Amino acid sequence: MSEILTPQRLFSDPPLQAPVPMDLQFIPGRNAISYRAQSEDSRERMCLYEYDCESGEHRLLLDAKDIGAATSVTEMTAEERAERERRRQFTFGVNQYTWLPDGEALLLPLDGQIYRCHIDGDNTLQATPLCAPGSRQTGMELSPQGTYVSYVRAGDLYFLSLETGAETRVTDDASDTITNGLPDFLAAEEMHRFEGHWWSEDARYLAFCRVDESPVEVSYRLEIDANGARTVAQRYPYTGATNPDVELWVYDLETATSRRLWRSDDETPYLARIAVGADALYLQIQDRRQQQLRLSRIDLAAPDAAPQALFTETSATWVNLFSAPHILPGGQLLLSDELEGTRRLALLDPSDGAFSPLPGPAHINRLLTVKDATAVVEGWHEDPTENHLFRIALDGSGFTRTTQAQGCHECCVAAERGVYIDKFSNESTPPTITLHAWEPDGPVDQGQEIYRERVDVDHPYYPYLQIHQLPRIDKFTSRDGHDIYYQLTPPSGNLAQPRPLIVYVYGGPGPQRVRRAWGALLLQLFSQSGFGVLMVDNRGSGNRGLAFESPLYRRTGHVEVIDHLDALDALKDVEWFDPQRVGIFGHSYGGYMTLMSMAQHPGRFTAGVAVAPTSDWALYDSHYTERYMGLPGENVEGYQQANVLTHLPDLVDPLLLMHGMADDNVLFTHTTRIMDELQKLHRPFELMTYPGAKHSMQESHVSIHRFEKILAFFQRHLQPG
Repeated sequence: MSEILTPQRLFSDPPLQAPVPMDLQFIPGRNAISYRAQSEDSRERMCLYEYDCESGEHRLLLDAKDIGAATSVTEMTAEERAERERRRQFTFGVNQYTWLPDGEALLLPLDGQIYRCHIDGDNTLQATPLCAPGSRQTGMELSPQGTYVSYVRAGDLYFLSLETGAETRVTDDASDTITNGLPDFLAAEEMHRFEGHWWSEDARYLAFCRVDESPVEVSYRLEIDANGARTVAQRYPYTGATNPDVELWVYDLETATSRRLWRSDDETPYLARIAVGADALYLQIQDRRQQQLRLSRIDLAAPDAAPQALFTETSATWVNLFSAPHILPGGQLLLSDELEGTRRLALLDPSDGAFSPLPGPAHINRLLTVKDATAVVEGWHEDPTENHLFRIALDGSGFTRTTQAQGCHECCVAAERGVYIDKFSNESTPPTITLHAWEPDGPVDQGQEIYRERVDVDHPYYPYLQIHQLPRIDKFTSRDGHDIYYQLTPPSGNLAQPRPLIVYVYGGPGPQRVRRAWGALLLQLFSQSGFGVLMVDNRGSGNRGLAFESPLYRRTGHVEVIDHLDALDALKDVEWFDPQRVGIFGHSYGGYMTLMSMAQHPGRFTAGVAVAPTSDWALYDSHYTERYMGLPGENVEGYQQANVLTHLPDLVDPLLLMHGMADDNVLFTHTTRIMDELQKLHRPFELMTYPGAKHSMQESHVSIHRFEKILAFFQRHLQPG
């Protein structure tokens, strides 16, 4: 008889899922591939491994515990902790690494230090610290030729010569409100720009951000952990309020001088993307409403050069950000836009402004590389639940799809070596990683297997495999004509009788939940506990293009809810589905969706769990909220209708609220306002708070307790068969 998956087992070590290789990189000068993966004994410690392409052997290169890796954030600076949270980095050990061009050494940022790890004669890594003992660094970047490494220490930018070991300090004005070389909160959290400084191609110039948070009003939040409470002063850029001042500077290594290139203002406050060539810098900036994205060029060799506007993408709703422009050898720029509703590539000639869209797949979500007049991208053409590798001819002659198997392919391309790596899975196939020959005009070879997750008798998930449920992916048409994809995972056990369903919701812009990929075991936790699970990619969700996202503009919590209700209606012919026993559960925007769904449509959901929910957009940050809702003063009615508190009088079904008591993203105030309003309405609800937990709530003990509580709540109210 199979075992039943429990929260205790799912979130405890050893991990139930094999340590799947990630962050795969071709090692320069060697026929080998490096990758990060969990250690065999702990899901929280990442190690560095190597795969030898000739022998087919894997070996451990580096375990961070051997050089004293920490396992907590206690000793980290505020900047280090912020970087972890913004990157959603929940592990310790090897979380980042960069090979030097000769392939004989790599740079490893670890616990505030930067190590040069050299491969010695017996093929093992020896780690040497580069920075002063006792100092702590963050934001490491390697110059293109591997000559210098740059980093931020105590808010100031430095770089170090890897040849001589000499350190140069670039800035000296850091303070409690000023940092250099790091992204501001909005850039990292909402723009997904994690870089704060950039090297030019020839390493003569080092461009960097200078962020002054002093214009942002200080707010105070109560942060509670197991040892007590403290008041935290935080300069949080609320919706409609003042943003930080951001400047772009450049340091010239030849003259040892710096000059300012750009400064934010009220009209254009957002520095979105940066690309630096040998003699020019290209910057993309957004206006406050995010309806314009302007690309400009600055001549780095001209001391007084002003930004030269090259191209502006505009939208009646908002403009999504993508990667920085790619600088081609002849001086042209490869960029992208969503002017036609989905993302495409285009060539821009800075000399005359000629803009030439390129034929490509229906939607592009990642640019990997450019080689031999070919852009290599990932995206989809016919089915948005899949992900494939495509090659787009820069001469406009067309595009081809490289990967063929139905499912999701995530690739790493080394076109100069004539190879690429394909990490593949689908609903019934666990992750498989293969190495393929790169033949521009020929068929794709079968590939050399690097890794395959085999759920056999020795696999930790094997005891649960007999009742593992494969999901079904289907679609229906939304009320305005869009294809809405959904994924239905049936409950284990007898499907001849009516069974309850949990709607596992996110609903907000950005993430895509329904993908033809090996699913998260969290879905199996619910399934093996007797619940079916429904996930829906409603209008507004990601990887479909702006035309699909924009229906939620200026009123969130409306079309997203409608699409979920219509998805439930689409299940009317599913024999086991009991429409009288439907729960709803979500985290962050998903918590917001839980509350908006229950309050606007009482009786449709038997019970709901809202984790770290947004309640009032006036309490959230400017860049995210104003992108989708517009400025508060220009959309008063929209903000009111998108506010959970407006609809709480109609919330009558059982509710469980959960929140981390140290959340610095969706502040705990969101939940206290809900609590206060429900108490005024004399409405019963359940509450569970987690001392010390941030927004992601990833600690093992928190995850175990949280999902034990959620399952018990739904078992009481939905009574699974």
